[in-house]
Amino acid sequence: MDERPSPGQRLRHYTAVTAACAFTAVAVLYAVLCAKLADDTPSDAYGTGSAPRGFGILALSTAAGALAAAGLWWYAVRGRRHRSALGRTAAVAVALVALWPGWLGFSWMRGPQMDLFSYQAPDGGALEKPLGSWAGTPASGDVIRVRADGVTAFNGEGRHGGGFSAPDGGAVCAMSDDAPSGTGLVTLTTAGSECGNSLVAVNTGSGDKRWTKDIPKLAGKPSAGGNLAVAATTDAVLAHDLGTGAELWRFPLPAGTVVSQVAAGPDRVLFLARTDKGSELSALDARIGSRSWQSPLPDGYGAPGIVSASPAAAVADGHLMLFDEAGRPRTVPEPPFVPADEARLVVGDVLYVAVSEREKRELLTAYSLKDGRHLWTRAFEDDWQIRGLAVGRNDRIAVVTQGTYTHLWHLDPRTGRPGGESTVLRDLPLGTSFALYGRTFVNLDDGGRLPPIFDVRPAFGW
Repeated sequence: MDERPSPGQRLRHYTAVTAACAFTAVAVLYAVLCAKLADDTPSDAYGTGSAPRGFGILALSTAAGALAAAGLWWYAVRGRRHRSALGRTAAVAVALVALWPGWLGFSWMRGPQMDLFSYQAPDGGALEKPLGSWAGTPASGDVIRVRADGVTAFNGEGRHGGGFSAPDGGAVCAMSDDAPSGTGLVTLTTAGSECGNSLVAVNTGSGDKRWTKDIPKLAGKPSAGGNLAVAATTDAVLAHDLGTGAELWRFPLPAGTVVSQVAAGPDRVLFLARTDKGSELSALDARIGSRSWQSPLPDGYGAPGIVSASPAAAVADGHLMLFDEAGRPRTVPEPPFVPADEARLVVGDVLYVAVSEREKRELLTAYSLKDGRHLWTRAFEDDWQIRGLAVGRNDRIAVVTQGTYTHLWHLDPRTGRPGGESTVLRDLPLGTSFALYGRTFVNLDDGGRLPPIFDVRPAFGW
């Protein structure tokens, strides 16, 4: 005659059955997730593919959960005479509840991820490449996108919020890179004229015009900096008040001088020009427009370009050049190599630039614009390309990189150290050229095949 099990034996048996059910449920969940991740693994540019982040830990956790479940079931089967409907119900209930911490564990293993939240329908048609974009105040979420046929404003919900169209038969020719004090600049051309003959200040909150100035024979991109709106014509460099449009001064250009770029700062205006002597960089006093200094630039690798008006910095022959208050080139022991066609960002007196590492991958490097010192260099795991740079949350440097997967990093601007794990950007309609403002992406590809603007949010699904 069998002895009745003691309460302690029954408790151990029910505990083993309950734990076995819980481990079985989590092991099955992880096995399904492993299969899902393996099936969704894309191929990289070389067709080799790379396992998703956390896949190795997930596979080990699946095996560990399966072994634990097997051991517990073996122990429970030896006491199979201890059965009750209540015990089986409790075991199944605990197994279902265990799926939630199991899912949280999976979310921890794969790290932060974001996917598409909302988007604007593509423009459609064979449209010209957008010129660029500006952001309104960070709190508003407003974004301005500039294209040859006009200026379009999107409010914080991603809807069309304003803007204006180019004149009939005309076009938007160029736009300023920056929009200080909520004001950006565009140049417009009308029918039958060369680009351009109007300088327009744009409110980056609404997309509306603040003021318009008719200026014949505009050349190149305008620049907004400090309280100045600066533009070049074929015979002068002009400065207007950024807020009102009132002309403040004009600097006549010597005969044969062709300006290719202007840059406005709080205390000086730089312009890059081509003369019969070659490329020259000139500085003008921001208050009265008188020339402060002039310096020749070497020709060679890539076209020269202005990096910053204050501090004064330029790129020539593929290298960074810095200038003192008198326009003398600063002595830099090892002038940094700055590719003309790579991603770059200037914040204050620091230049952040993507530089190729022996044609293997791109590194983000930071240099001081005061003395040319190398501040830090950051590599990005297995990613080989830096797709975009922006000022991110808490003044960190936001970096979008791409390898097999696309990642979003937020780096400490002083050290280059990431503030936690990178965020995987999942299945986004991201073009070759884009701008990033917080969680809002603005596509700048031509053709109108992609959403002009879209937002992302943290992903909770698998």
